Parts: sequence; structure tokens; C-alpha cells
Amino acid sequence: MESMFEDDISILTQEALGPSEVWLDAPGDPSLGGDMCSASHFALITAYGDIKERLGGLERENATLRRRLKVYEIKDGSLLEVEKVSLQQRLNQFQHELQKNKEQEEQLGEMIQAYEKLCVEKSDLETELGEMRALVETHLRQICGLEQQLRQQQGLQDAAFSSLSPPPAPAPPCADLDLHYLALRGGSSLSHGWPGPTPSMSELERRRLEEALEAAQGEARGAQLREEQLQAECERLQEELKQLQETRAQDLASNQSERDMAWVKRVGDDQVNLALAYTELTEELGRLRELSSLQGRILRTLLQEQARSGAADGDSGL
Repeated sequence: MESMFEDDISILTQEALGPSEVWLDAPGDPSLGGDMCSASHFALITAYGDIKERLGGLERENATLRRRLKVYEIKDGSLLEVEKVSLQQRLNQFQHELQKNKEQEEQLGEMIQAYEKLCVEKSDLETELGEMRALVETHLRQICGLEQQLRQQQGLQDAAFSSLSPPPAPAPPCADLDLHYLALRGGSSLSHGWPGPTPSMSELERRRLEEALEAAQGEARGAQLREEQLQAECERLQEELKQLQETRAQDLASNQSERDMAWVKRVGDDQVNLALAYTELTEELGRLRELSSLQGRILRTLLQEQARSGAADGDSGL
């Protein structure tokens, strides 16, 4: 910028003029006084020197501003690089957390499937337990009915034997006992001598009822044992289900609270950093705008002064 005004200032010296050219307001000019010419010439030299100094100061200030702008660009580039690295780290962290959440979701899905399977097994066991209880009740009713039939048959046999037996004869007590035992057993030796109940209604029926009673009692004992086993299995499944529910609730609560706290902390730190960076950039942009407007005003003032000086020179030349 100094080279732009060297020619303008050099016109104020006599050396810049040609050998045949003279000052318009030179002391030898009879139209103007010597004092007036000297004062005008000194004023112009002083004004141009002042302008030159101010322009030099502006150039130095512009160089300083350019250096600062370059520093800010470098600083902005480094900040952008740091922010990029930070964002990449956050992205990697989010991806890691996403992968971890997917694994936890898979584990949760497996736990839910196990829970549903336990519920189905529990329902099946409860159904089977109900069926076994119904079967036990049926067997108990059958046992009660068989016992009642057995008592009725025994009563009929006793009544038939007491009504059809001959008058007692003097005999040893052991003979009466043996006779009563043989009558109850329905032996073939007494069936011809004493009219009694037929074998189909006495001995065979009683044996069949006894065998059915023993079988029903065995089934009842087996059903009772199976019921106890099913109850123990059901209690075990309920305990496992309760433990799974507690573990699931604890995992969900701990993971959710940790994720929430970490997210809130990260978001708060990011917002603070962004706010500080935005504030610094806003302040720097404000200062740059003020400097640019000041330079514009100074340049406009200089141009106006130069235009006025040129107009004054033209008028003086005329």
C-alpha cells in the first residue's frame, strides 16, 4: 500500500518534475505570493505524510489481523480435529454400548424364553397334578366302594351261615372253630354237607375284591408318591422363577440407572464445551467485525480527503 502513494507524494517535490516543468504555485510565479505558496506546499506535504503514516499503521494492523486470523484458522482446525476425535470416540463408545445393549437384550430374551418355558412346565405340572389328584380321589372312592362291598359280602356270608347251620352238638371247641373257618373259606368238603353260598358269590368274589382293593391301594400309594414329587418339582420351579424375576429386575434397574447417569454427564459436558467454544467464536467474530468496520471508515475518510485534495489542486491549477 505504501507503493500506491509513493507517486502521489513524489509530485510534491521539485525533483519529480521535468526540467522544463515548474510549480504552478512556485515562488517565481507572479500570480501568487511566496508565503502563500510555501504554506500551501507545506500543508500538502504534511497532510500526505500524515496519510502515509496512517496507511502504514493500517497496513501493520492488517498484517497483525492476518496473522491472528491465520492463528484462529489453525486454532479452529485443531479444535475441529479435536472435536472430530472426540466425536469418533463417542461414536465408538455408543457402538460399544449398543453392542452391549444388544447382548443384554439377547440375554433378556433368553431369560424371557426360559421364564415362559418354566411357566408352561408349571402349567403342565399343575394340570398333571390335578389329574393325579382326580385319579387319587377316584381310586379312594373305588377303595371305599370295594371295602363296603366286602363288608356287605361278609355280612351276607355270616347271616347265611348262622341261619343254615344245625343245632350245636357237644363237641370240642376246636371242632367249632375249624367248622367256622371251613365255612368261611368255602371248602369243597363242607359244600356237600351244608347248604351255603355258591363259590361265585363267596370265596371268588371276596378274593377278587381283595385283589382289586390291594391294586387300588397300590395305585393310590403310587399316585400319592407322584403327587408329592410333582409338588416338590412345582415348588422348585416357583423358586427358580422367583429368582429369575428378581435377577431380571435388578439387572434392568442397575443398567438403566448407570446408562442414565452416564448419558446425563456426557450431555452436560458436551453442552458446556459447545457453549464455551461458541462464546469464544462469537467474541472473536465481533472483534473482527469492529476492526473491519473501523478500517472501512478510515479508508473512506482517506479517499474523501484525497478526493478533496485533488479537487483543491485542480482549482488552484485553474
